[in-house]
Amino acid sequence: MRPSRPRDHTPRDDQSPTVEAPGSPRSSPTSEAAEAAPAPASPGRLLAIDAARGLALVGMVVVNVGPLSVEGLWQRLYLLPYGRASVLFVVIAGIGMAFFVRARRTPKSRWRALIWRAAVLLTGGLLLQRTTEDVGVILPVYGVLFISVLVLQFLPPPVLLGAAAALAVVGPVLFISHGLDDVGQHLGPPARLGDPWPEIAHALVLSGRYPLVTWAVPFLVGMWAGHLDHTRATTVRRLIAWGGALAVLAQGASQLSRALLGERADQGYWRLLTGTAHGQMPLWLIGSIGGALFTVAVLLRWWPLLGRWARPLVMAGQMALTLYVLHVLVLAMLRPSEDITIATGALLSAALVTGCLVVAVLWRARASIGPLEWVLRASLLTGATRTRVPAAPVPHPEAQIKDQHP
Repeated sequence: MRPSRPRDHTPRDDQSPTVEAPGSPRSSPTSEAAEAAPAPASPGRLLAIDAARGLALVGMVVVNVGPLSVEGLWQRLYLLPYGRASVLFVVIAGIGMAFFVRARRTPKSRWRALIWRAAVLLTGGLLLQRTTEDVGVILPVYGVLFISVLVLQFLPPPVLLGAAAALAVVGPVLFISHGLDDVGQHLGPPARLGDPWPEIAHALVLSGRYPLVTWAVPFLVGMWAGHLDHTRATTVRRLIAWGGALAVLAQGASQLSRALLGERADQGYWRLLTGTAHGQMPLWLIGSIGGALFTVAVLLRWWPLLGRWARPLVMAGQMALTLYVLHVLVLAMLRPSEDITIATGALLSAALVTGCLVVAVLWRARASIGPLEWVLRASLLTGATRTRVPAAPVPHPEAQIKDQHP
């Protein structure tokens, strides 16, 4: 059995309530923005978020194919998605969830939709994990995050951001205490369907590859960001500036701390000062979340220029859950070697990415939603129809970005 290593395995924001933009192609489930849209909005804004999700899907494929051990500048750039693609997905899920809870829906339809989607993602993710030991499946953690929204929906944005900041410190401490051995490897295999429920719960919360105590942080930040007024150009520019600054500063601090600590960087609580990808430590969380906010904001800001070239990426983002599961199953059958070369890995990744894009374009030419996205939506089973109740209109984040002055 190959040693388990954390890999980006991000499903699409689809794991958050689905989004549909009025007058636009049906958005991916993770594009929750659409489904929750309280008012008509510019389709371009929704498509930019779909493209971000599609971009994260591409990064996830690259990382899961491997190799993860590389040398040299170009190889490091090739693996730039490692530890970032999955965080981007979770941030987008949080943004979409903020749109969802702000939508003019009845409370009953909202909690039914959340519980159904959480059950599908939790059970389906644990089942999918039985097919592979090489790729950690993130879907079960998404399921738990969706359940948490039953409480998080009542928290104001400043509290969400404060909770994220606190958990970015407390979570890594708990993770080190419960989930790592002396060489920084995860203690146990990922949770699978059929394991005892106490073991599943412990893995999901503390000791797994995607422990809730740290992965709730990007979700909370995403929910906070979803409450911002993205119709303001100044808001988007600030997200670009702050996101980029956090990503660069956290990476620099991580490199400096490792140089100063030397061998101690991999020992005990000294790990709290490091920023290794998927290390679950504060610097990694800050840097990867900053990079995710930067990516989303850049796409929103310059979508009029980028959108014409990104149609296949948008369609992949709208089917990210389906394509994520498909790529995990393909890798479970191919089982690429741990010793795969960078050239072989790049060729295999290119083939898988091309296949995903082709499948997305062909499917979306015939259907408005992916097959697993349809299961996740399941309006007939949950009663989660678009029943609306009167509510004051709120600015929709997908609206055309424009400067607004008081």
